[in-house]
Amino acid sequence: MPAPAVIVAAHTARHAAHNRHRIIAGGAAALALAFLVPMTTIVIAVGGTRDPADAAHTGPSAAALAEIPSVALTAYQDAAAAWGMDWAILAGVGLEECRHGTYPAPGCNPPDTVNAAGARGWMQFIGSTWRRGLDQYALEPRTSPPAADGRGFATDGDGDGDADPWSWPDAAHSAARYLVHLGVNDAPRTALLGYNHDPAYLNRVLAAAARYRDPASSAPVGTPGNVALVTVEGITVHADIGDNVAAMVRAARAEGIVLAGGGYRDPARQIELRRQNCGTSDYAVYQMPASQCSPPTARPGTSMHEVGTAIDFTCAGTLIRSRSGPCYRWLAANAAAYGLYELRSGAEPWHWSTNGS
Repeated sequence: MPAPAVIVAAHTARHAAHNRHRIIAGGAAALALAFLVPMTTIVIAVGGTRDPADAAHTGPSAAALAEIPSVALTAYQDAAAAWGMDWAILAGVGLEECRHGTYPAPGCNPPDTVNAAGARGWMQFIGSTWRRGLDQYALEPRTSPPAADGRGFATDGDGDGDADPWSWPDAAHSAARYLVHLGVNDAPRTALLGYNHDPAYLNRVLAAAARYRDPASSAPVGTPGNVALVTVEGITVHADIGDNVAAMVRAARAEGIVLAGGGYRDPARQIELRRQNCGTSDYAVYQMPASQCSPPTARPGTSMHEVGTAIDFTCAGTLIRSRSGPCYRWLAANAAAYGLYELRSGAEPWHWSTNGS
């Protein structure tokens, strides 16, 4: 972790860009002292990690827009941008803690309550982590000022001078501040276990984060309703590549090569394949690297099949598994002319897409 002065300077610059310097810079000694105070287990309201620089440019999925109240979603995104972390992980925490502010239980709703562990607010801080010196179960006025560095994680997220755990900007910025302190960008699993020590909680947060990200910045996921699809020569693909695929299959047939295969795959089918090839846990389905599955299977939301720009080719009805057969050799010699490229890793001779991924 950088020296305290570096942290303060980086955050000051980040907030200046938003015209919001929301925390009070504390001394190095105070910061070091506060870091010795562990956060006790937060009791949740009910029962990929990715590079933050990439995640910052990833918008909300349809699931996120449907499930997360707009005031909460805005707060997650603003806080994550200010503190340099993945907003979807922050949203996953918010889901687990108070169901994005909708869960009717002490500590969440109504405000000005704590649960059996002393947790309060939308992101469920206990008193001593919210502010150093505050009793675990004690409530302070919701108009209290933010905590200086080293004195807790109570943060003024909207510039009104208060740190209120039931204010969405304040709660989201406080949680982002704490997660960054815990190292969420370098070791998200460790950081989340610092926020709540339950491994099942960790897996649920990461699964929710994967579901909340709109993968449009890498390989957008779609359904027949929002992806323009066309079926050519028995293969369903994105409409933009339909003519090329049809021409390629016909050219191959003219040379005695019978190509067919599977193109578009809806997101539900991608999840089903992950369960089949990777495992049934939330981690296996949503987070496990594709290379650890057998056979390798892209994470939901990252497969080119989900937008119809990849094809798993068969040769005379059999999946192309060998590079020595006539169908593979024909594709290797000709597919690029039609805008299709073999998977760059070389792990799947049957998989060809518009960008080699």
